[in-house]
Amino acid sequence: MLKETDFELTKETKNLNIQGTLKLFHVVKIPLDELKYNRLNDRIATWISEYENEHGDGEFPEDQEEFNSIIEDFIYNSNTKQLNKTKTSIKNFDQMEAAVVLSNGIIVDGNRRFTALRKLSRDGEGQRFNYLKAVIIPNEQYTSKEIKTMELNLQHAKENPVDYDPIDNLVGIYRELVGPDKQYNPKEYAHEVDEKESVIKKYMAVSQLMVDYLEYIHRPKQFYIARQQKLDGPLNEVYRILKSKKIDPEDLNDVKDVLFASMLVLDGDVTRRVRDLKGVVENKDSLDSLMDDIDEDLDRVEDSFDDADEEINESNEKEIKKTVEIPDDIRKSLNDKVENQINRKRIDDAQNVPIAKLNQSFNYISDVNPSAVSRMNEKDIDTIKKLLNQIDQQVKAIKEVL
Repeated sequence: MLKETDFELTKETKNLNIQGTLKLFHVVKIPLDELKYNRLNDRIATWISEYENEHGDGEFPEDQEEFNSIIEDFIYNSNTKQLNKTKTSIKNFDQMEAAVVLSNGIIVDGNRRFTALRKLSRDGEGQRFNYLKAVIIPNEQYTSKEIKTMELNLQHAKENPVDYDPIDNLVGIYRELVGPDKQYNPKEYAHEVDEKESVIKKYMAVSQLMVDYLEYIHRPKQFYIARQQKLDGPLNEVYRILKSKKIDPEDLNDVKDVLFASMLVLDGDVTRRVRDLKGVVENKDSLDSLMDDIDEDLDRVEDSFDDADEEINESNEKEIKKTVEIPDDIRKSLNDKVENQINRKRIDDAQNVPIAKLNQSFNYISDVNPSAVSRMNEKDIDTIKKLLNQIDQQVKAIKEVL
């Protein structure tokens, strides 16, 4: 167990809000080989998910340095540009901000700084990079929720949440607010991260959609797939669409299947193309038409998932789980039919534009009070006469076409 008295004391101190109270801690210099990465760090949630899928839950090396080397790669790959920036800053100006470490050696805050120092130390940049300046929190005195709350306070006080990959951020939200091991309610979490409760509730809903999507493709909790497919944009569009009051509640499951299948097979800007489906699924007739068109394709998609599951079970090859492949003929068929329905809806909407415009024009003219016109000055009356003549001419042109 790490103790302040075991390490060189610096002249620095750090205030931490823990158990609702601001407490002052001394900063010490801890040798890097005494420290261990936090496996539950939200920043690398999807990378941990990928590793566990390949190697089995909990099958990280027992050796601390082997474990740290694996996690270091995750930290580095999650945001290479920012890590290199941190490395350069520490090399030029030293470690400016103290990390936070539990007495069991696990880093609660400062994984990026720890990574930069590890790299600088290996590069032979000097003895001063062999230590992490940090405060030590006696973890046995605090609950896991109290420690997590302190971590949230630290992360959101000094870093913009978009610093996290959006999918990693959703995984963190799911873990803490939605999943079976959740520790917070929306109001609590919103307070700790200084965000509106309504925004947190939206994140919760989107995180649940992410979990639902992974179950739909037979890859439950394999969050790295959502990161690889860059699903943060499409998931947000699905959330907006499913909130629409124009969709019959009885059709929501069909709509969800259409949107999830589209996320998997559509090419190009998937976010925009999912957004294009909004008008289709909001209209009962066009939704029914689309479901008739793609019903067989959706069954074939489900069959392809079943076939992949069987192949995995027979081969025991974990590597095959890393991707989700839909046969090209199914992908093309589904893609074409979805695109055709979107284009059909656009044409229908365009054909209805004249009616909408005429309705709008009639409503505007109906708002004009004739008695008020009669009291206007001569110049304004002349202007109204000119406008009415223009309206008459346009109406006459439309009638001639009819």
